[in-house]
Amino acid sequence: MTAETQLLIRAYDAALACVRERVDGEVARHVEAAATVLGPSGAVLLVAFGKAARPMAVRAVRALAPLAVRVRGLLVPPNDDSAPLPPLEVIPGGHPLPTEGSFAAGRRALELAAGAGPEDAAVFLVSGGGSALLELPSDDAASVADWRRLQQALVGSGASIERVNAVRMRLSAIKGGRLGAAAARAKVSRTLVISDVPGDIETVASGPTARCGARPDTLCEDIEALQLDRALPDSVAAMLRTGAVPGLPRDDAVPGELVTIADEHHARARAAAVLAAAGVHVDDALDIDDAPYERAVDEALARLEQLARSHPGEAVAVVTTGELSVPLRGDVGTGGRNLQFALRCAEQIEGSEVTALSCGTDGVDGTAPAAGAVVDGHTATRARAEGFDVPAHLRLRDAYPLLKQLGCTVEPGPTGVNVRDLRILLRRG
Repeated sequence: MTAETQLLIRAYDAALACVRERVDGEVARHVEAAATVLGPSGAVLLVAFGKAARPMAVRAVRALAPLAVRVRGLLVPPNDDSAPLPPLEVIPGGHPLPTEGSFAAGRRALELAAGAGPEDAAVFLVSGGGSALLELPSDDAASVADWRRLQQALVGSGASIERVNAVRMRLSAIKGGRLGAAAARAKVSRTLVISDVPGDIETVASGPTARCGARPDTLCEDIEALQLDRALPDSVAAMLRTGAVPGLPRDDAVPGELVTIADEHHARARAAAVLAAAGVHVDDALDIDDAPYERAVDEALARLEQLARSHPGEAVAVVTTGELSVPLRGDVGTGGRNLQFALRCAEQIEGSEVTALSCGTDGVDGTAPAAGAVVDGHTATRARAEGFDVPAHLRLRDAYPLLKQLGCTVEPGPTGVNVRDLRILLRRG
């Protein structure tokens, strides 16, 4: 492993550590504050869901333990994570697509929220991935298979996360403020968010406790534009034809506040600080969010070249966060947007002094068991020497097998952190 690769991985690890530190401090502070307003017979209701649900819930339970208050609630972690966490119920949901567990968790979350009384405090711990993990269609006739087909079409449409979530909000019994509205009787309601979206945190996990009732209704236009007609369950299509899709709750029906405790800006700043401490001149202002991955590579490399010209003889780096667009059409291989970016980057930097990292902060990239990869000016040359057709792997969205074989992948496993993707391009001085 080169010194440049080691530095980039150290910066990635530091970004994850920064988010974990914020979770540790901010979750404890807010749940302790909520406990101080309970009525004499009140309890703290905790509902945690998303990729960071378990670390958030563990910290909340630990902070409340010395306060001698009643605690109840629900933890909805990803997939097979069913380890108990008393006094919370644990119902694993599905990710990246919902499962029967997601539906069961959705029903139970609504029941618990509706049971919150005027002496209780409701605290929702929300992180990215919650859209799939905690779900229940507004149409009772829709099956899990129906919903998975629709969500797969949504994710593969290439649309921005805002547009994807706009569709999810309208068709769910949980999202668009409906879970928050169910807890309207609670004395206090607060949502702590680890954000995996750009800008407005109301769309994290499709806004289950956010005031979304004033949002424009673009459902029919979005379904047509994203070509989702064939993926709609028959009953949902019928609801659309008759105008029977339930509206979002009025904003005044969704109580409480949303608080961001960590987001991509925290991760990016910590990564940039690690590089700067190593003597690298850093530019962390590039915005390539939601760009097609090919254009993102071109813009990032152009910015790096410009930075190198401005600081001759110095090591320079471009640090950026966000997610990229990689449309999926037909049969695809094993990979994700970070691996796709990394392989495209390897193709473009061949023979140069550039090293690039692209990794998801959640530790998983698309269908691959990797966060992403680190590549350099030798990667594409090595790939061809081992018989790989780099353009074919890009075309088939099959970057993982190639990068895995070359030892380029970064595979930390699920990190309990989810603040979007981190990309660093470093040019040696």
